[in-house]
Amino acid sequence: MSRSAKARPGRFSPSAAPRARQLALLVASAAALMSQATQAQAQETPASESPAAASTETTDAKAQTPPTLDAITITATRRREPVREVPMQVNLMKGEELERSGAKGLPDYLAEQPGVNLTSSGTVGGVLSMRGLTTGPSQTVATVGVYVDDVATGLSSSAALGGFTPLDMGLLDLNHIEVLRGPQGTLYGAGAMGGVLKYVTNQPDTTEFSGSMKLGASATQGGGPGMTLSGVVNIPLKEDVAGLRIAGFTDRVGGSYDAVGPAAMSNVNRGHTEGGRLSLLLTPTRELTVRLTGTVQDIKRKGLGYEDLDMRTLRPVIGERQRFLSVREPYANRTAIIGADVEYDFGWARLNSITSAQDTEIRSNTDMTGLYGPALRAAGLPVSTVPLFSNVDQNRVSQEFRLTSRSGIEFEWLAGLYLNRERGAVNGGINANVTGSPNMVNLLTSSTPSRYRETAAYGDVTWNATPSLSITGGVRISHNSQSYTNSGDGLLVGGKPIQGGESASDNATTYLGTIKYALDKTSNVYFRAASGYRPGGPNALKPDTDRNIVKPMYTSDTLWSYELGYKADLLDRTLSIEGALYDIEWSDIQQPIKSGNFTFVTNAGKARVRGAELALNWRPNSAWNVNASTSLINGKLLDDAQGLGAKAGDRMPDTARFSGVLGVTHFFKLADHNSYVGASVRYTGQRNSGYPGSVLVNNVRMPAFSIVDLQAGMDFKSFSLAAYVRNATNKRGIVSVDPGLAPASNPYQTEAALTLPRTIGVNMTVPF
Repeated sequence: MSRSAKARPGRFSPSAAPRARQLALLVASAAALMSQATQAQAQETPASESPAAASTETTDAKAQTPPTLDAITITATRRREPVREVPMQVNLMKGEELERSGAKGLPDYLAEQPGVNLTSSGTVGGVLSMRGLTTGPSQTVATVGVYVDDVATGLSSSAALGGFTPLDMGLLDLNHIEVLRGPQGTLYGAGAMGGVLKYVTNQPDTTEFSGSMKLGASATQGGGPGMTLSGVVNIPLKEDVAGLRIAGFTDRVGGSYDAVGPAAMSNVNRGHTEGGRLSLLLTPTRELTVRLTGTVQDIKRKGLGYEDLDMRTLRPVIGERQRFLSVREPYANRTAIIGADVEYDFGWARLNSITSAQDTEIRSNTDMTGLYGPALRAAGLPVSTVPLFSNVDQNRVSQEFRLTSRSGIEFEWLAGLYLNRERGAVNGGINANVTGSPNMVNLLTSSTPSRYRETAAYGDVTWNATPSLSITGGVRISHNSQSYTNSGDGLLVGGKPIQGGESASDNATTYLGTIKYALDKTSNVYFRAASGYRPGGPNALKPDTDRNIVKPMYTSDTLWSYELGYKADLLDRTLSIEGALYDIEWSDIQQPIKSGNFTFVTNAGKARVRGAELALNWRPNSAWNVNASTSLINGKLLDDAQGLGAKAGDRMPDTARFSGVLGVTHFFKLADHNSYVGASVRYTGQRNSGYPGSVLVNNVRMPAFSIVDLQAGMDFKSFSLAAYVRNATNKRGIVSVDPGLAPASNPYQTEAALTLPRTIGVNMTVPF
């Protein structure tokens, strides 16, 4: 059972579970800021790309022409269309630039995305949110959908830690990452009420043999060395007909936290990540395209990246980046994804069939000695250690059919059918090792298998009323059915076996409406109204559950978002501007509720999130690039939320009111080699880890912090070098805290994930 396993609905949890239920399953340590500058062809870099997508220009005559936005298209809208023409806020991060900046995981990728947040629980996973749509550590179902190409990942329900395990994929031959802000319920359905994050991989080339090798090394202050090795080869099996792409990587993480005590270890969060992908592209005719992919990723860590923190002083309890451990906490996460995308172009429309399967296995240990040890010893049981073990399994199989009309006609349309089947389980327990005895005492054993089935039909129509005005309307109708059982025994549940189980079904309809008006050829305004939802589900009730408090089923929570936006390329397309104002109304929020020593889920309360986003990219000439982006979020509860221990007016947790990024890159020739140097700074405002005054969770006010990054690079004929310094000033910033596990001896102690210390690295890329 993981730290957050006890937080799930109907989970058997001991009396101390109010503190422990928020333990989300393990995230990678805090994020280093992504650099902006890499080298690429100028025509591939639109002036209005997001800050993370700025590329290096050459200084020849060809590079003097300012790039245009129309050179970049995205696919996350289920159509292939230019970013500037999409009536919503979309950010794009290129894989090559992320690699050169030293980014290695999801926290790094999102570092320069203001308003997008990933809490950290020490290793992999966490609560991923956009625009402040999160209830913090008590979150049930994910609010952001995560995709690899068109393949959905994770779980749609609250079972098997579905709300805490977004796919944290290494830079395995990624072309770019797309971030769609705001609800995407019409096209993506359940769990996309905050937005969608999409990993887009490189497709095989059927015409040319090519590849590359990449080697990276890094050193972290106070931590261990890091090393990355990756390679990709593209093989044309038959010109214009078949191509195969093979990619693989291994990444050694040196760690930066230490453990003291009986389980002492230096760089306790060290480990490695390995992965591979095969991609086969077949184009037997001009109309038919078949792409088959298989991806495997294996993450292993010796322990978690946490510091024992005093919630009153926000200083270390023991020492900088140190924890007290009685039991080691190894962690492993293995994910396998396969997909098949078959596309046929009829001319008047394009038909896609996307078949996918995902299997994820998560194994972890957690030290519970500080929480339960003193009480057990006081009761006469001389325990030495209290380890918790967890085995999480997630399985998902989906089938989607989509028919998309051709573009450029008066009425453009899209229609789709989606079928999804999921299985999940969390099996684990808590044991007590008795001093002087080889035997263990079973404190808790728990098993929670679940099933989820969904069928949905969706579609939208865009009326291009005039060359300047277009109007879109969309709808998605879905039905899901679920089953959830919970069994357990042990001393912490009275020493008697307990069995509970329920099933439930739910219907949901989401809507989309947009109006876009082109002010001229390079600027437009839009208004977007969209809804989103998270599915409800069953509570696995035990026989003596108080049915006046807890219902067998909780329903979906829903929201409506209203967004006014502006996108433009100005000053001869050397300056791009993207801005948006939005108002989000969230109803029937899913939240925990207690009956005895057990935690369930119910619906209650409303919240409102109002915000603004602005992104600027200025390229006055081929030698300079300046970019900036900001996010302002004001999210508050409108009603008291007893299950969250919150009151009306409380801010939404883990969300800064203001965050922003500013970066400058200079391109030049050095010894006739294209080179660049750059600097960026990211500011994250003050955040709450929970809710002020909550009796269930001790709220921690995390101070604001700024991170400075430096970068430089040079291209040679046969290879290129990129150097970076992340967190150049070695700033200590609290990324997130987990207040759910305070030892009995110190109720003011919590566990904090901090910004990565100063890290210096270099990457070398050798193409062939």
